[in-house]
Amino acid sequence: MPTKCKGANLNYNTSKSRSLRNRKSERTEEQIQQQNTDARVRMAQLRQEESEDIRAERNEVHRAFPSDSFLRLAFQYEPDIEYYAHSKVVIGAMDKECPHCHALKFKNEPAGMCCASGKVQLPEIETPSKPLNGLLIGTDPDSNVFLKSIRTFNSCFQMTSFGASEIVRNTNTNGQQYNSTFKIRGQVYHKMGSLLPMPNGLHPFLQIYFMGGEDSGSALANRVNVRCDYNNLDSFYARRTVSELDAILNEHNELK
Repeated sequence: MPTKCKGANLNYNTSKSRSLRNRKSERTEEQIQQQNTDARVRMAQLRQEESEDIRAERNEVHRAFPSDSFLRLAFQYEPDIEYYAHSKVVIGAMDKECPHCHALKFKNEPAGMCCASGKVQLPEIETPSKPLNGLLIGTDPDSNVFLKSIRTFNSCFQMTSFGASEIVRNTNTNGQQYNSTFKIRGQVYHKMGSLLPMPNGLHPFLQIYFMGGEDSGSALANRVNVRCDYNNLDSFYARRTVSELDAILNEHNELK
């Protein structure tokens, strides 16, 4: 007697499944929107055909389902059921204060999760120096530009580049490449390199911190130019912010 399949194999590579995937990948945006609209209309018609008793009974059953029935519940989703209001889903507000470190937690979080019941004591976070503090809290004139592109400004001061031994790219049936997620294989590493670039080469990453000049002013200008060029920051306000952040890092460098 053949072994009974315990679930549908969604990745089963048959000619029918390949044909279906190809047809889906070749749909236009208008076709996708039309199919979604038709599906919503059909679902609405099915809901209207149900009696009030059947709908109420189904809702009551789903609201009372036990915790062990959460498994694969997404495959039985009902759009008119308030799953978010279930007692096993609602985690409540973060209003439980730790008596040791005064951290705020949810009601079901373990007592020693934050500070091991007072065994771990961290120093208080100091207020950042000016103008960084003003950029973060919104009081600096350039704060709006800074907060809008804060990841780009952060990239201006990175010391290494991210690398992998193999980067995997997805390819559609029509040959078009796309990245659904960042996916790699092999060793993940940071490429730091030497402290100085090759002859006639540009200064990247950590090497920017060692750029000099005739005086401190020209050295700062050189570093700012390279940081902004690498990250496509060409406005006057962005360059002024990078200059101020570079000066802060140079002034408060605990390693020098």
